[in-house]
Amino acid sequence: MMSSEHAQMEMESATGDVSPVGRATLANPVTIPGTGIHSGLPCEVAISPAEGGTGIEFRRGGGKERVAADWRHADADESVRRTVLIGAGGERFEQVEHLMAAFSAMGITDAIVEQIGPEVPFLDGGSLTYMNRLREAGVTPLESSIDPLVIVKPLTMQDGDALLTATPHNGLRLSCFVEFPGTIVGSAGFSLDVTEDRFFEEAAPARTFALAADIEKLREMGLARGGNLDNAVVFDHEKYHNSSLHFDDEVVRHKAIDLLGDLALLGRPLRGHFWAWRAGHQSHVRFAQLIAEEYGL
Repeated sequence: MMSSEHAQMEMESATGDVSPVGRATLANPVTIPGTGIHSGLPCEVAISPAEGGTGIEFRRGGGKERVAADWRHADADESVRRTVLIGAGGERFEQVEHLMAAFSAMGITDAIVEQIGPEVPFLDGGSLTYMNRLREAGVTPLESSIDPLVIVKPLTMQDGDALLTATPHNGLRLSCFVEFPGTIVGSAGFSLDVTEDRFFEEAAPARTFALAADIEKLREMGLARGGNLDNAVVFDHEKYHNSSLHFDDEVVRHKAIDLLGDLALLGRPLRGHFWAWRAGHQSHVRFAQLIAEEYGL
């Protein structure tokens, strides 16, 4: 756990630039097909440029309802194993976090995401393919700007076994910690100062993960039907079931993807150090909602 002395050091170092940030969108539309991790069915997203101030909006193929990808539409109770957005008309968008992390890392503030199929494509299990395809489409600046959300004092939330804290910091830093006692993963931590290139190289390739003993149970619940050893790290008490890992600590690095994607629901560039111990999507969403309330968003 972070000490009070460490938190104080974080506060004293938070003297960075808090001026407005230029908004950005895609230079060209891009369509990204794939398979849903939970349904196992074909799905795709068609991502289009948007005007400044639009934010990130999701809609169904052929549908009229647009749902802003923000903390107001995130349903914490539903976001147990993936992040779920629910519109006023009941339209659901599931598994949005890896795409949202890619948008955030790349500074894309405005885009329309048209989803075809039951969920957002899972692709490689992280954010790498999303970032590659978005880079191919190109990113273009918009004339408008947006104020960053600057953490000015420590804020902490306990949510069951999960503990989340935000402290002032010069830039955006993520620190994630996992505990899987009795497994090969054990306890692990990972910190990252987020820039597009560092996120691309050090976090985006990290795949989602699951305990081998949980997979059959998940499939009986209608989940993880599109999972395989290419898009997920599977482990048990003594070994990884994959032939190789992208990182020795791939499990905890994936948590940085999830945390960034869920914090992106705040809809603002972030300036702060965000810590997450034993946290998942449900806790991330609740923390984003707490931050939004604290800062009057």
